[in-house]
Amino acid sequence: MPLIPSVLAQSLQTDWLPSSDGGWSENPQASADAFAGAVANWFGQAMAAGFPCSTAAARKSQLMAQVASAIQMQDPLASGQQLALAFMAYVAGQSFGSGVAAPPIATAAGGSMIAQAFSTLEMEQSVRANLIASALHVMAVSSIVAFPQPPYAAPVT
Repeated sequence: MPLIPSVLAQSLQTDWLPSSDGGWSENPQASADAFAGAVANWFGQAMAAGFPCSTAAARKSQLMAQVASAIQMQDPLASGQQLALAFMAYVAGQSFGSGVAAPPIATAAGGSMIAQAFSTLEMEQSVRANLIASALHVMAVSSIVAFPQPPYAAPVT
């Protein structure tokens, strides 16, 4: 099943982003866990050359630890880039059958999109969720999975 950004956006809005009348979680670890859970569930649907991602859930704690640092930053631009780097590290090395994912080449673009979502305070949460999900999707599909046997390489879908 290909990755669908709207599915991730819905999870981010429901599980991670504060409601329109609420504030962000005071606990960075809890917030990072909610984000990592939404992303790991979504990325678990990724495929490459017909092989599903088999390590998405197992690497959730890695993503959570790096996201916790990113969301504690006081600068939305730095936080956006750091979140993108956390996702890049999460994607790199994911297993698809005998294949292994390379780091996404669109990490900088994804970081800019996430930074925009964090820095535009008047943005509606649904728009923010869609922008962050789109950023992660752009990054995910820019990763190539290398296989030791043919087909040798395939994109993440």
